[in-house]
Amino acid sequence: MFRQPIIVVLGHVDHGKTSLLDSIRQTTIAAKEAGGITQAIGTTEIPEKTLREICGPVLERLKFEVTVPGLLFIDTPGHEAFSTLRHRGGSIADLAILVVDILEGIMPQTEESIEILKETKTPFVVAITKIDRINGWKTYTDYFIDNYAQQSDEAKGEFEEKFYKLVDQFAKYNLPVERFDRIQDFTKQIAGVPISAKKSEGVAGLLAVLLGLAQKFLKDQLITEENAVGSGMVLEVRELKGMGTTLDAIIYNGEIRRNDFLVISNPPMIAKVRSLLVPQPLRDIRTEKKFEPVEKATAAAGVKIAGPGLDDVMAGTEIRTVKTMEEAEKLLNEMEKEREEVEVKAGVEGLVLKADTLGSLEALKKIFYAHSIRSATVGRITKKDVIEAEANKDRFHKLVIGFNSELSQENEQLAKDVNVKIIKSDVIYKLLEDYEKWLDEEKEAFKKKEIDAVSRPAKIRLLPGCVFRASNPAIVGCDVEGFIKPDTQMMDEEGKNVGEVKQIQSQGSSVASAKNGDKVAISITGATIGRQVKEGDYLYSDISSEAYKKLVKNSEFLSGSELALLEKIFEIKKKTDKRYGI
Repeated sequence: MFRQPIIVVLGHVDHGKTSLLDSIRQTTIAAKEAGGITQAIGTTEIPEKTLREICGPVLERLKFEVTVPGLLFIDTPGHEAFSTLRHRGGSIADLAILVVDILEGIMPQTEESIEILKETKTPFVVAITKIDRINGWKTYTDYFIDNYAQQSDEAKGEFEEKFYKLVDQFAKYNLPVERFDRIQDFTKQIAGVPISAKKSEGVAGLLAVLLGLAQKFLKDQLITEENAVGSGMVLEVRELKGMGTTLDAIIYNGEIRRNDFLVISNPPMIAKVRSLLVPQPLRDIRTEKKFEPVEKATAAAGVKIAGPGLDDVMAGTEIRTVKTMEEAEKLLNEMEKEREEVEVKAGVEGLVLKADTLGSLEALKKIFYAHSIRSATVGRITKKDVIEAEANKDRFHKLVIGFNSELSQENEQLAKDVNVKIIKSDVIYKLLEDYEKWLDEEKEAFKKKEIDAVSRPAKIRLLPGCVFRASNPAIVGCDVEGFIKPDTQMMDEEGKNVGEVKQIQSQGSSVASAKNGDKVAISITGATIGRQVKEGDYLYSDISSEAYKKLVKNSEFLSGSELALLEKIFEIKKKTDKRYGI
């Protein structure tokens, strides 16, 4: 038998995700069908009969019949919710609606949504919203095609300009979007459906396109066996007065019945289904306090599950239902083996990865395939994870990367205390971006610290007539080339060490360094003006072979004058230091 497709809504903030869902509800309620709409557990279910009533004229034009039992919208729009809907192999969502404001076009969260849709290979349509804000646009009918024909030439012109500007933006992401009524082949183009949620214009067309895509391209994945093991996912974990902790879940395959055994993956456990509940008709789970019991729920459906011991269950957790404890124990063992196959607990040098679900973890490992992984596990970011990361010898592995994983304040503070970086996001591709950005910054900081710890290439000329003290220490004015700082050993042009710079002064005040072109006074211990060095002499920083190698390795931090001086110092040193011959 066919189940109804599961649809989620994504898009940039304020582009009309919630308004679209509200408009869908209002449209279906306006159809005045008995049982025309059901809302349960953050879902909106529109049955086949209601879809025929709403979309009839559009279906006639597109020349197809409704064969699926309906459409099930997950009523938690946004990429955060969509990320939670990930299971092994992809997402439980069959289709998605990407909402884009026709006036604003693609925005940052739109880009995130595009990446998520590509990553999970979820088919989608583009709902191009707020067309009522086009100058001169008027809504004469709910059907976009008829309404478009009645617009003024000016309104049509502005619409076409903005619509195809948006099409060009999508083309930059290799996404061929076209207006739904102009598409010749839906396998090669993505439907763009213009709508006004405020005026309910185009909503029926959007529903019709979703039906058409589901029926033509998703038949194989919409097949579910009656009485099959129920497969679902937890959307929310909530307290319900008189019921204790309950699970708001979506069942995407098979069925769940009261008194079934519920097998939960995170944490691994078995619980008895004490009650199955749905809100009263047309009520929203987020505000509703009264629920009606049902005996069973068949995919695809949203339902509230009550049972003992559900307090620690995490949102995004996969669940299964069976009839006997023996089956439950066998299934739990199988789910644990699946988890062991995906999780990594090698303890070798590498990254520590965390994800909220097994499917998310698989995706996370795939994203970081080119990097060494120390551990990859499902669940919250724990003290153990922080300690695992801290145990890495490589400073660039001392971090925990979490996809949709919770982090307590206590463990966040622990990470700071032991200098472990935590990178978290609910957008999986952004984790790789954030990690690579952090890695670049850390490497640059490390290199800079490494180069700051050694003497830099410098050349000074002792200015005639500027000797303030001849010895103990010698204090003399000088011109500077390159970069010099206190504690720098100095040598003459023959490579002989003549002493160490102890202090640098500029206009009577001590300074931390002097650079190319500066005129400063320096104090040198171990040298006497007139003996080891004379006025007018040139001195160079006496750089050890180890320091020389570090400077060459991190040469991007040296100025042009320093690089030239480094070559000169090399020529001087290789005459007196055999290690420079390497």
